[in-house]
Amino acid sequence: MSRPDRHERLESISDSVARIIRISSSRAAFATQSDIAGVSLSQPAYALMRVMIDRGPVSMGELARMTHMDLGMTTRQVGSLVEAALASRSQDPEDKRVALVSATPEGRRVAGALQELRRRHLHSALSQWSNASIEDFDRLLQRFIDDTVATSFEDL
Repeated sequence: MSRPDRHERLESISDSVARIIRISSSRAAFATQSDIAGVSLSQPAYALMRVMIDRGPVSMGELARMTHMDLGMTTRQVGSLVEAALASRSQDPEDKRVALVSATPEGRRVAGALQELRRRHLHSALSQWSNASIEDFDRLLQRFIDDTVATSFEDL
């Protein structure tokens, strides 16, 4: 049996990345996760909450960029989060024209419950992997992300 060539490996990686994207963007899978975690949070709202939690107070424009959402959707989602008391708005102390959004303690609790479920799932899924395999995967995954982000589609 011959070893797959570089092209075949790259096609396999491309197929695997597409599969990961389909799994991670599945609304049905996310709804199941929310139900199991006992929270009511949409997929876009969770993405916004994670940025607010990880980065602290952030402007709407930066939040939209970091979540790869358009500003209109970001504004609507944040409005719903504020209405549900999961996020709050404040004025940027350095530029009074800019509104900053941040997670409230309840928002942190809700998003944290979902994140904890996802962490437990990953720990369970990789429980049979050796520490060396996990370290290799982590290193290569970080390299993959860095390299794909640094590679422009416009330059192809």
